[in-house]
Amino acid sequence: MTIPFEILRVKDWVVEAGNIALSYYQTQLTKKVKDDYSPVTIADESVEHFLINKIRQTYKNSPNYGIIAEETGGDWQNKQYVWAIDPIDGTRVFINGLPLWCISVGLLKNGETYRGVIYLPVIGDIYYTDDDGTAFWNNRPLKGLICNKWDRDSFIGVSSGAHRYFDIDFKRLRALGAISTHHVYVASGIAVAALHRKASLWDLAGAHAILKAAGGEAVYLDGTPLTFSEILANEERTCKGPVLAGHPEVINKLLTKIVVKDI
Repeated sequence: MTIPFEILRVKDWVVEAGNIALSYYQTQLTKKVKDDYSPVTIADESVEHFLINKIRQTYKNSPNYGIIAEETGGDWQNKQYVWAIDPIDGTRVFINGLPLWCISVGLLKNGETYRGVIYLPVIGDIYYTDDDGTAFWNNRPLKGLICNKWDRDSFIGVSSGAHRYFDIDFKRLRALGAISTHHVYVASGIAVAALHRKASLWDLAGAHAILKAAGGEAVYLDGTPLTFSEILANEERTCKGPVLAGHPEVINKLLTKIVVKDI
């Protein structure tokens, strides 16, 4: 069995996963702290378990796929297709009871992003690539929405600690709490760009497929393109440095306005 990306099926998965997450949202959660000091809760674990089971049940007769997930790892080596899962991107804002966390499911093909779905359960927004790779925001095509310039009201999506690590010559910066949310807001023209200091494969896989389909790209601050095969080969599955996402014309201009602090 091949691994087609059937968007109706995957959308059903993430919506059901969103309902699981919402059952824990704005409740008294006990959080654990991982080795990298990031938090994890029963909500993350429950959503990830649900999504992994759906993928395994669907493709149980195919040897051609692997899974890599934030909380449980996976088996993806030497697989043509790899499902990348971030059960709750933005766990900190989820714990705080804020709304812009999301569920991310991405599919890599031959080591690069291929398809993706990002779902924000609290506000009901879903971003996705369809079976042909066209990007949508709810039922609206994303083509033509990404910003190729900025004005005085434009903003860059950043992490909450960006001021500690970067000097950014840009008027408006907003920390919305989830890398995938920043990415799809760039794809839809809500944000002009997104700057991620430290990102992992599961943070980016689904959203990058959508961004790429919408006409965007992601690069390191030296201008080198982001490649997911390189991240897969990295033992930590993390980017080798800060990543800037946006329209190619925007990126070229912004790279001169971002300086990494020597701390």
